[in-house]
Amino acid sequence: MLGEIYAWLEAEMNSKLLAKPPAPSYAELVNRLNEELKRTALPPALEEGLRTQMARALASIIEIRVRKIAMELYQGREPRDLTAEEERLWGSLKRTMEMPSRTSGRYEIVVFLDKFPMISTSDFKQIGPFNRGDLAKMPTEDARELEAKGVVRRFRPI
Repeated sequence: MLGEIYAWLEAEMNSKLLAKPPAPSYAELVNRLNEELKRTALPPALEEGLRTQMARALASIIEIRVRKIAMELYQGREPRDLTAEEERLWGSLKRTMEMPSRTSGRYEIVVFLDKFPMISTSDFKQIGPFNRGDLAKMPTEDARELEAKGVVRRFRPI
């Protein structure tokens, strides 16, 4: 197992693009390691040493891959061969980078149809909590999303 991780680390260090991961997620790799260690009777000190080596190798892989993902994003490309955890990271980074063009300063007034907790808007502001009938000014993107979920109704003057 450790050899597989070191091979992945080497592949990441020797390529500008992301290498294909040996598993769909980091969590799966850790689960596989735990299963392998359960099947072997290693002295506790040796087992701890293997876990430490695995953690260090994975931390190095993660650091390299996050930098590569950011570079792909800055260059306007979608990275390939992502793990499940990186897919979530990629989505968050992509939304953050798209923020200014998507909101472009447009806001709308909404009326809340029921109680709703505090939210963070796409322009990074905290608003709420809200009661039924409360009005709020928020980015158009957020207003549309909450209206589609049946949380608010966009206010349209007659």
